[in-house]
Amino acid sequence: MLLMICCLLYGCFTVSVAEPRNKNQKTDDAAVQKVLDKNQKREMYSAEVEAAMLGLRMGGEYSFRVVAAFGAQTSVNKHGFHYFAGYRFNKHWYVGGVAGIDLTTPFTVSYYDGSNSISRSDKVYVPIVADVRYYFRPARVSTYLYTNLGAEFSKYVGGIYLFGIGFDIRTKGSQCVNLSLGFGSSQYETYYDESIIGGGLVLGKRGGLAANLKLGYAF
Repeated sequence: MLLMICCLLYGCFTVSVAEPRNKNQKTDDAAVQKVLDKNQKREMYSAEVEAAMLGLRMGGEYSFRVVAAFGAQTSVNKHGFHYFAGYRFNKHWYVGGVAGIDLTTPFTVSYYDGSNSISRSDKVYVPIVADVRYYFRPARVSTYLYTNLGAEFSKYVGGIYLFGIGFDIRTKGSQCVNLSLGFGSSQYETYYDESIIGGGLVLGKRGGLAANLKLGYAF
């Protein structure tokens, strides 16, 4: 009799311990499956974005660039309206070109105190640059590094270089909003100081440091 009671108690204890274990195991399995499903959906969306963005790409952008040169009396702003086109070879690399018109403000050139003001002769620039981008990962918001290298044409002709970071914000299909910020060099007409070599203030082209913000739409 005593043996039967002991066996009965042991069986009850085993069942009571096994039930929580089974319940915990089912909870863990459900959590693992939930993570797997979430990762699978992310990978499927990433593949969908990559497929949509491959091939020929084109669009337009507004560009705002601030340029300031050492020794110059003033800085300028360049407001650009550009067309771009290129080819997305794979999920990482895009190569293309950009061309358009940049309006230089203010429309006058003067000393830093506003005196000796004259009409600017480089009000309009035509930039033509190469555009190379490296994308990190296809996503709803895709991050990339970019570089622009080329020339801008006005009364003066000079080089333009930019390096920065950008974001493609997908809207639908192969369409997306582009937002980027870059830094580099550009040029403009200004009075600059050559007194160190006995020249005083001189009017002419001066290359300076540039900060460039772009907002565009691509398809």
